[in-house]
Amino acid sequence: MTPGFEYILEVNNLATWFYTSSGVAKAVDGVTLSLKRGQTLCIVGESGCGKSVTALSIMGLVPHPGKVVHGEVLFHGSNVLDFNEKQWANLRGNQISMIFQDPASALNPVQTVEKQLVEVLQAHQALNRAKAQTGALELLKNVGIPDPVIRLQSYPHELSGGMAQRVMIAMALACEPEVLIADEPTTALDVTIQAQILELMRDLQVKKNTGTILITHDLGVVAEMADNVAVMYAGQVVEYTDVQTLFSAPEHPYTRALLRSIPVIGRRQELLEVIKGRVPSLVDLPSYCRFAARCHEREAGNDPRCLAEVPELIATSDHSSSRCWLSGN
Repeated sequence: MTPGFEYILEVNNLATWFYTSSGVAKAVDGVTLSLKRGQTLCIVGESGCGKSVTALSIMGLVPHPGKVVHGEVLFHGSNVLDFNEKQWANLRGNQISMIFQDPASALNPVQTVEKQLVEVLQAHQALNRAKAQTGALELLKNVGIPDPVIRLQSYPHELSGGMAQRVMIAMALACEPEVLIADEPTTALDVTIQAQILELMRDLQVKKNTGTILITHDLGVVAEMADNVAVMYAGQVVEYTDVQTLFSAPEHPYTRALLRSIPVIGRRQELLEVIKGRVPSLVDLPSYCRFAARCHEREAGNDPRCLAEVPELIATSDHSSSRCWLSGN
């Protein structure tokens, strides 16, 4: 953690494992993150790297057979992993909210938008029905839904993808949470609607001074939204840095490989670079660097530790950390 900053959320050495018939899948394995009020932290990486499980662990929503086996999640200094059900009920929605990846599955298909928003407002703000209905209308106006009076009476299947996602954002922001976690909030949307949703999230963050954790695999979204970035691979953070450094001077070979795989306007190339090989199985992880088998920089670096020891996430500068034996060499 950077001294001198007050963090509203700190994740320290978090590990969430899934106990399956095939073995123990270490979906999240020693993750450390921090978030300041008004800041956006992007968590980026390939599918299956542990991004969503990290978010669910912070929210106390890890599905069976998963379990948080060690670590802590500090919200204003209190470890929420020690909370009882009553404390969790007060925390979720009120102080920490989450926008899920697929609004179609997150919204109740047999209830109107109004009923779902009113339930949230009544549950968390103890409003009577009339005030909750007024609040629901105001929420839809705040997230830019056209014809909000009509849309309150709509069912989720009657909404476009962009409208459904705006409703999810409205629900997440209903109680003005201090921390907002957004899990791939624009994945299923077209480019125009994606830009509108990101702009909406940024505007609401500025107005409410909310700290945001944005989970994505899209480095274009990272460039547009992030203050700081955590790059994850095989359940671990392999690089943690500010967004400017990520694109100008990435430290970890995996981060550099991700950046080389992005098409660049104005640069002609026959084929995009790919990261050869596969992510290691989470139930059979190597006892050395998890990226070593796919790292084309390993042979050039000629460091025997790459195939012998697991590197720690160490500071490489005042604002960056990397999990690589070759970093700083």
